[in-house]
Amino acid sequence: MTDSKRPPFGLRRDGSIDRRDFLRTAGRLGVGAFGLSSLGLGAGIAQAQQPFNIGWIRPTTGRLASSFSYLYIGGLIAIEEINAAGGIMGRPIARIEEDDEASPAKEPAIVKKLQESGINFIAGPTGSSQALSSLATTTPAKIIQATYANGAEMGDGTKYPYHYQCTFNTNQQGEIAARYLVEKMKLKKIGILQENTAFGEQATAASRATLKKLGLEPAKVEVYPLNAPDLNTYVGNLRKAGIDGMIAWIANVPNAAMAFNAMNTQKWFPPITGHNGLFLDALFDLVPPEALTNVYGTMYRSLMWTDTTSPGPRQVAFAKKVATYYPEGKGSGVPVANSPYYDFLHVLKVAIEGEKSFEPDKVKKALDSIKGYQGLLGTINFTPENHTAIGIDDIALASVASGKDPRAMGIFREMAK
Repeated sequence: MTDSKRPPFGLRRDGSIDRRDFLRTAGRLGVGAFGLSSLGLGAGIAQAQQPFNIGWIRPTTGRLASSFSYLYIGGLIAIEEINAAGGIMGRPIARIEEDDEASPAKEPAIVKKLQESGINFIAGPTGSSQALSSLATTTPAKIIQATYANGAEMGDGTKYPYHYQCTFNTNQQGEIAARYLVEKMKLKKIGILQENTAFGEQATAASRATLKKLGLEPAKVEVYPLNAPDLNTYVGNLRKAGIDGMIAWIANVPNAAMAFNAMNTQKWFPPITGHNGLFLDALFDLVPPEALTNVYGTMYRSLMWTDTTSPGPRQVAFAKKVATYYPEGKGSGVPVANSPYYDFLHVLKVAIEGEKSFEPDKVKKALDSIKGYQGLLGTINFTPENHTAIGIDDIALASVASGKDPRAMGIFREMAK
């Protein structure tokens, strides 16, 4: 951003700690880092001495590092905004980052390392399998956490009392994706393409449940491993089964590209509904425009336009920040905006300042009482039992092809009709 709102020395704008700058500035003042607060040198210096540390779990190495990196941009923007406004109770947010390589097996050790460092709040990891693994450690440790995971069970406040799901969930996605193909498009033979992850399993189960309510069973279900070299066989099996509509539970860039490339190779383009991983600008270069005419992903109404409505000022300002300051998000704007970390950090600030405490149990009590908070993605409501922030009324399907429309601004999409 501009230098007119420079963060306190020792912190970068994204909340990471620049230790060299901190010590260099302290040296110019002629004091040690631990003697600053006694000098009365102003709020900025005092804040820099005692930042509000948040664990930041994401893959910086490994196969999914590039696919997941842009999903944290919303969190970086939230840190920028919160720190520019004075931090949380006068303390700037600082990220304490750990690389999980997107490996569920690494999550417990990473959480324990952060816990031993005095961390009581964590953003990440991303991925349902990774989130479930981390929750096995964060829950008994009473660490307040938001992960990017859509599994419905992770919004269960009774099972995971310290985890807050600032996204929609798989049950909601499954219902909306299935109902559109059956009720709107009047299709009868529905196939499912599913990644072999906790998210994929839960989303498929939700799709099956909704199809059953509508008197149908999936005509074919294909489950592929994340490390599959291509998806031609899985897509071909669905085509041979004669399906007339597909629900696609794909949550990362490489696999989405493989699926559409396989359909392009086979010259077969059924109507598709599914996860927001379908909103990738790269698809416009992989398949002909007509292939995306009937492709729709689950999305938040706050990020859509219709013939009579447009995204609000907060959403537009967010889109402009992504386009201006985060080039790594180019082509992946919808997943960037759909990430939960922006809303989590802002609602965490509301809870902490409302309770006037950083003590996890007190913050939890405040979070559990959040009602009607107008977030980026929708209206956020929590209860002690329900930790899924977004209700089904705040989500719908949006057109993938509308990403070519100038109104998209890299992030927004047109609501499916």
